Amino acid sequence: MNQSQGQTNGPPQADPGIVSDLYQLAKPRLSLLVVITAALGVGAAWPFTGEYTRPLTSPEMLDRILQMLGLSGGTALLAAAANALNQFWERKSDRLMQRTATRATATGRIGGSVIFVYSIVTGVCGTALLALAGNRLAAILGVLSLVLYVLIYTPLKKRTSLNTLVGAIPGALPPLIGWCGAGAPWDHPVGLSLFGILFAWQIPHFLAIAWMYREEYEKAGFRMLPVIDPEGHQTARAALMWSLLMCAVSLVPVLSGAAGVIYLVVASAMGAFMTLRALGLAIQRDRISARRLFFASIIYLPIVLGALVANPSLRG
Repeated sequence: MNQSQGQTNGPPQADPGIVSDLYQLAKPRLSLLVVITAALGVGAAWPFTGEYTRPLTSPEMLDRILQMLGLSGGTALLAAAANALNQFWERKSDRLMQRTATRATATGRIGGSVIFVYSIVTGVCGTALLALAGNRLAAILGVLSLVLYVLIYTPLKKRTSLNTLVGAIPGALPPLIGWCGAGAPWDHPVGLSLFGILFAWQIPHFLAIAWMYREEYEKAGFRMLPVIDPEGHQTARAALMWSLLMCAVSLVPVLSGAAGVIYLVVASAMGAFMTLRALGLAIQRDRISARRLFFASIIYLPIVLGALVANPSLRG
């Protein structure tokens, strides 16, 4: 393969080395979000499991910490497998986008055989860790997330702008994996709202990214909504609608009696903040407004989910 195909204009890029390439295959920044949301799902589940009523002794706390580390780590390993396969699948398209052209898969520094071994190892280890630290349901949800991301979402990116909705499903599973793995019932209002909040949150989050990089996505042949909506009207309406829906879903724990007043205040304030940023994109439809919405979404998630963990109400 001609290495120059994956390079952007300018001086040749230095080879970062195999260790760095393998690390980047996992998309560490995206995987960090997976770790955080899975861990918050575990923490949110503890008040709603039978073991919460036991005295919080030092061994008990150690067990909980190990459970959180195991479930979030297993979820991250499965995410690494999915991200590596995704990059290999999209290697030709990645060469056409400046922000992805230097990836190891795009330049050919890492080939299919390495990706296959890497994905098998991380996928098997991640599944086993979810089963050992959590339970069978957590492992099943983890594998489901990988399959949906690689075999359904990835090919749909070239076929329909609805790919974002499909991709939001595996993206919303990490907190539910943590919740179920900790032993809480999957159909509890808090568990379902964790999935719902993250699902709705992803739409304005990724639409903001797609709007900022819509020219590159179009060049690479990805059917993102901003690509087929050059004026941005549909994109802005979708971002605003899903931000409002996210606000509504975030109130479910309160309405079900499973979260307290502190969570209500935090969720309402952060939801209003993100919705205002989405409204700003609807009014301006420019890169600055999209960037503001993107950063608002980054701030929103850990604060709201953290408040849910910190302010449970066992009345629910």
